[in-house]
Amino acid sequence: MLRILVYIGLLLLPVLAGAQDVQQLLKEAAALEASMRDAEAFVKYQQVVKAQPTNLQALCKCSELSSKLGHRQKEHNTQVTYYEVAFKYADLALKVNPSSTDANFVMALAMGRMALVSAGRKQVEAVNDIKKYAERTIKYGPNDFRGYHVLGKWYYEITNLGSFKRTAVKVFYGGFPSASYEEAIKCYEKSMALNPDFNLNYLELAKVYHKTGRNDKARELLHKLQAMPHRMEDDKRIKDEGAKLLASLQ
Repeated sequence: MLRILVYIGLLLLPVLAGAQDVQQLLKEAAALEASMRDAEAFVKYQQVVKAQPTNLQALCKCSELSSKLGHRQKEHNTQVTYYEVAFKYADLALKVNPSSTDANFVMALAMGRMALVSAGRKQVEAVNDIKKYAERTIKYGPNDFRGYHVLGKWYYEITNLGSFKRTAVKVFYGGFPSASYEEAIKCYEKSMALNPDFNLNYLELAKVYHKTGRNDKARELLHKLQAMPHRMEDDKRIKDEGAKLLASLQ
């Protein structure tokens, strides 16, 4: 909890960049992210926002990284804090440019994370927003793999809901949203066609194939996942989870 308070506290401090060139800060942040040092990259992007509050790239990156960092936390309250920060940055980004593919994607991601830690009406509203912003991501960036991946995850999770949660969704929606595993597969496959190097897509698509009894396809994807290089900080966790699923399907 102390670490996130330090990060969020940066928002309240005077601009740390001073006379530093914002473009240099952006380059440093991108290099840290590429080196799988997301927490340090987050701080750099925050400094850019302090210097340029409407810098769309920095706002989107702050939101995305806050969502990712929150997902790695073990304490519920710490997760919620990160996700609330992710939402605030995404909201600011959408105010700068509501037609931005990146801004809509990070809002869909933030809402996805909030849905994981929320309950009742708030959770259902977050679920509704995930689909809305994922579809907007695709609308404004039809070749952006991320929107299709988030939408595929939405279709999978809605289809996979237990009976209790289905009843809750019906109460708040006034009806159950249309979703199916086949729609999830279609979105994941589209995402993979646009970017075959995104590790998480292999794991999530394998889960749907396993759920629908197509274990041969699931195993094929999971074998490919194990041979893929790490490109993001979460990739080790993703490949570890994939290895466990693969072992269970042997």
